[in-house]
Amino acid sequence: RLGFSLSAIVAAWRFRPIDTVFCGHVFMAPLGFLLARLFGARYWVQAHGTDVWQDRRGLVQWLMRHADLVTTVSRETRRILLARVDLPPERVRVLPDTVQDVFTPGPAPVALRDRLNLGAGPILLTVGRLASNERYKGHEPVFSVLAGLRRKYPDLVHVVAGDGDDRQRLEAVAAELAPGVVRFLGFVPDADLPDLYRLADLYVMPSTEEGFGIVYLEAAACGLRVIGGKGGGTADAIPDGRVGVIVDPADCTALASAIEQQLALGRADT
Repeated sequence: RLGFSLSAIVAAWRFRPIDTVFCGHVFMAPLGFLLARLFGARYWVQAHGTDVWQDRRGLVQWLMRHADLVTTVSRETRRILLARVDLPPERVRVLPDTVQDVFTPGPAPVALRDRLNLGAGPILLTVGRLASNERYKGHEPVFSVLAGLRRKYPDLVHVVAGDGDDRQRLEAVAAELAPGVVRFLGFVPDADLPDLYRLADLYVMPSTEEGFGIVYLEAAACGLRVIGGKGGGTADAIPDGRVGVIVDPADCTALASAIEQQLALGRADT
């Protein structure tokens, strides 16, 4: 972090005059504010979700109040930000996330299916950190409906990509609720994600606190239908049923029904 800060200061000094300093995360807001004031530039901060939803230190709130522009990744992030930080509404605008153009539809990689020994499927996919402070992503509700889904889809598997301090616990939960159904891949490099999406039949992550949910866009861009959770900015990433649906993860019947319905619909019209 110190090295990044020093590099930013050197770059700003080298490339002046500077019109605007853009700070891509509120955790770096002190640096962004310092550079903007040092070089007489406008100060712009991007807010993503839980970085502003959770209670922040007074210093960070003060730095956001003094931004010339704050952009948020979703309407819900903007609403919560305005409720917690005293900012003029006209100074806060929505700038949604987007994805790289490597995320495109394509043939399912048979070699990857064979290497992972996934069988005939269907394959449900979830991509995200397995962190103890991000249990809102909804892994456990999905695990809880897998045994019932297996009665209709005997070869169904749930592939979970990602790592974190909650992985061991989640593996134990999956083994109890759905023995042999969940495959934990651990960390998957970004370069391998498009093929993983193309391999799956449905993306499922009923998260309730995503600031936006860029993984929903990645999955949809690769041709997958998606299931998200009610709450947060998910509604901006999964609009009006065109690529998927939003469910309450606490309603196991609704979640299982949504998975069956989305599997029956096939690939998304992207």
